[in-house]
Amino acid sequence: MTYQLIAHRGYSAIAPENTLASFQAALEQPIIGVEFDVHLSRDGIPVVIHDATVERTTNGQGNIAAKTLTELQSLDAGSWFDPSFSQETIPRLDEVLELFSASSVYLYIELKYPQTWLPESAQKLLTLLQTWRDRCTVVSFDHDFINAVRGQWPQCAIGYGIADPKQYTEDYLKTLDLTNAAIVPHFSLVLTSPHLTSTLLEKNHLEIVPWTVDEVAVAEKLSDFNLSKIISNTLLKKKT
Repeated sequence: MTYQLIAHRGYSAIAPENTLASFQAALEQPIIGVEFDVHLSRDGIPVVIHDATVERTTNGQGNIAAKTLTELQSLDAGSWFDPSFSQETIPRLDEVLELFSASSVYLYIELKYPQTWLPESAQKLLTLLQTWRDRCTVVSFDHDFINAVRGQWPQCAIGYGIADPKQYTEDYLKTLDLTNAAIVPHFSLVLTSPHLTSTLLEKNHLEIVPWTVDEVAVAEKLSDFNLSKIISNTLLKKKT
């Protein structure tokens, strides 16, 4: 069995994460999906970047939420990775969707700090994703927010991002609506709670999509659970 690979922030091992170059590189690989992150600019435009600030992945400084789209897209989002990517900028969400529109790639779209968004901004984003409802899972670590998304948009596939071990428990997961939902945990939680992982897969028929798997040894351990998908920077392939 071969893993179905989900590229983490694009093919971020060979191109700057969450840029159009990284997403284009991912499209040239044997993947079934791409994961990326969405923030809102000061003027309410969804942009694709991981951090709440621009320092790590651009030549700028400051918070995403304090900058307009024009200010954000004036930044160099590629030179930190390699000078050859100096023309890369922070892409808008609609630019990324356009890039993937002609492909069959499935999208895992993580919404960052959505609890700070204005309701109208969140609604605009959901409207933008309406035509993608069969090709995306909307993920958040803010489970109250993602439950609210489910309430507004019942057809939406949602993902519960989990990094806290206290949330990767049977008692906690019972509090969530797991219909048409995925669990998106750090891979260490899957490995340290094998009984729970097996129960979720066998009894609940849940999709469990662990992140971020970049070591062969970890991928091999995960294979014991017959997980079909992994999120990776390096696009590891499961041994047959």
